[in-house]
Amino acid sequence: MAGQKIAANYKQAFVLTAAHGRMHYLEAGSGSPMILIHTNGGSVHQYTKVFDALGKSHRVIAWEMPGHGDCDPLTRHYSIEDYCDALACFMDALGIAAAHISGTSCGGTITACFANRFASRTLSAVIVETPLRNYDDWGARWDHTEGNFGIPTQSAAEIAQRVAHVDDAFVTRWNADRNKAGAKTMMSVMWAMRNYDVQAAVASVRRPAMMLYGAKGPTIGLRDRLQTLAPSMPVSVLENSGHFPMLDEPAAFAHALAAFARSAGG
Repeated sequence: MAGQKIAANYKQAFVLTAAHGRMHYLEAGSGSPMILIHTNGGSVHQYTKVFDALGKSHRVIAWEMPGHGDCDPLTRHYSIEDYCDALACFMDALGIAAAHISGTSCGGTITACFANRFASRTLSAVIVETPLRNYDDWGARWDHTEGNFGIPTQSAAEIAQRVAHVDDAFVTRWNADRNKAGAKTMMSVMWAMRNYDVQAAVASVRRPAMMLYGAKGPTIGLRDRLQTLAPSMPVSVLENSGHFPMLDEPAAFAHALAAFARSAGG
């Protein structure tokens, strides 16, 4: 994020799609494609700390979700399936037939959906810090959700409750990204997650898939659900990470993704 150095050989660019407008992305490295999906209210800049490491073995691409960052704004509500279709269109525009896909939080929900909806285009899936909640679970905490995403700008103290390393530059980048998305888009994402059966999606994945948790994050408390839904799915836990392991422990995060991609054959 602001104050961070992006990989020296990165490319920052846009592609135009007929169905989902202009999309923004960052790219570095070479090899089998690996696409990274940010969190709600975030941007491609969440992944700049892992570009150097992942770019040594992969064509690593941070994709910006429609309505976020420097992509075109949304003109309607997007479901999780819509975000998956947008990712497929993005891959078409870049000439990518299949890729390793990894997403964090809502990005992990999109990853699970994509691995089902576009299984042949998914080399592997790493689902990061994704809450395995159902509709009623979300409803029980909806006041918290609205408080988090209904007000874009957050203080350094609020951000520090969720991210390990916060300085002035980080706060500027964090709030710039959240304000670019805006409260309406962020809440639309949360409704998309609430209305999507992520538990069924995770249970149905038939591509090589791994769940990655931050030991200090808010989703590891639901790990027992994963054991019930997908008992054979491997799990990686980063001990010094919260909800944003790519920011809290970028080296360990990159290692986990690269190692799993290798185990999946790419």
